Amino acid sequence: MESLDYLKKLTCSRPEPTGKSRDLVTETESNRGRVIQSAAIRRLQQKTQVYPLETNASVRSRLTHSLEVQQTGRYLAKTILDQLRHTDAYVKMGLKGIDTAFTNLVEMSCLLHDVGNPPFGHFGEAAFGRWIQNHGRACHDKAMTRQGHNGHSSLFYETLLPDLSVFEGNAQGLRIIHSLQMLNLTWSQLAATIKYTRAPYQNVQPGFEYRQKKPGFYYSEQSLVDSIWKNLGIKENCRFPLVYIMEAADDISYCIADLEDAIDKGILSFRGLSFWLHEVWREFGDDSNYLPGIINHAERIAQDNPQTFIRHLRSNLFKDLVNYAAGRYLQNHADIFHGTLDQPLIDGGSYQHLALKTLKTVAIRHVFSSQEKETPELRGHAALVGLLDIYRPILELPRAVFANLEHHEGGEHFIEHRLNHRLSRKYKAAYLRAVSQLSRKNLTLTEENDLEWYYRTRLILDYISGMTDHFVLTEYQSLSAI
Repeated sequence: MESLDYLKKLTCSRPEPTGKSRDLVTETESNRGRVIQSAAIRRLQQKTQVYPLETNASVRSRLTHSLEVQQTGRYLAKTILDQLRHTDAYVKMGLKGIDTAFTNLVEMSCLLHDVGNPPFGHFGEAAFGRWIQNHGRACHDKAMTRQGHNGHSSLFYETLLPDLSVFEGNAQGLRIIHSLQMLNLTWSQLAATIKYTRAPYQNVQPGFEYRQKKPGFYYSEQSLVDSIWKNLGIKENCRFPLVYIMEAADDISYCIADLEDAIDKGILSFRGLSFWLHEVWREFGDDSNYLPGIINHAERIAQDNPQTFIRHLRSNLFKDLVNYAAGRYLQNHADIFHGTLDQPLIDGGSYQHLALKTLKTVAIRHVFSSQEKETPELRGHAALVGLLDIYRPILELPRAVFANLEHHEGGEHFIEHRLNHRLSRKYKAAYLRAVSQLSRKNLTLTEENDLEWYYRTRLILDYISGMTDHFVLTEYQSLSAI
């Protein structure tokens, strides 16, 4: 196996060369500026973390959660680097002098990790996927019939429709960063955001069950992913090493945060939380004192103060989880560097993993099922499905009509004309860029028409999935006259 040289993984190059010759730290600082100033990050402040349409500013949004993950990732990256700095490997791996670049890449991948999540989170993902599964083929067939092409390509049924039928926030995140916002981040920064290594239409490969348990990119970004792997020497279906750090930072952050928010909202008392944590820990069959010891220590210090309890529970567990994850990174350094480790840093055979599993289970049973969470989710689902129904006529148009829709203010397509005006100019530009490339490929006419419809559907999904929670409701109410 080749040597571990981080200078081959952390590069200055970008998909679109800037013409400037700058050092690695400066390029990663440029990534930071592009990410933090992007509209996609700003929208996270009004997207659901756990509680949709939350008005209490102390309860986490996607943005505040992402900032916490960013800080956790920073601390974890620095812990790994501090341990390496005292070894010969630090210099041999090319890490000397690029600590800041290493940490910058981790931080920005953490800040970006939820950027593709739609309104109402995982509930929104399910709404998009189910709508395409129920209506996608009918919309496509109507558009093709109106166009005078009744046939369909194998590409459509084997690749394009399955790709559209699964909406995945991780895959949408890469699309937003590169294809929609056109941030032109370095290859390394892009690679650090790809958590899973297959598209929705691809089957899970043997030996990659963990790394491919979800889609990590869409067909629309397949060529980009191929270029990332080629430029960074990543074997197909493997991960970029810093992804493991981002993933661990997210796992550490949200498990504790979701329960803290539940206490703040009065869904759980801290005594109730303590009770359920003990119960679930015992239920999983572990008689060790690992998590109970941390809980009991926090209770003794808290003396009936919920804020003190959660703070000490978080800080003690946080510190141990970070140290464990850093140790796992170093113990499996070669496999992680080459992206072949098919499990998370906080693995299933440890007390630390069992602690995270316990926290998640308590949240699922006693927080996520509360009416305070489920009622706004149902409102959000109705609004998302309603908006997709409203924009459905766009997907039923023949290709030629959609191409000239700007000029059809009156007449037969007056509804579609007005709906088209509401779509984001930036997202329409991405659609036009993708469609303009079709004539350069060796495609049949049927394949070209199918691909145009695929990118048109992506345009509608891009637009609605990019909305904030509140905007979904107000837009639906506005267009449906409710």
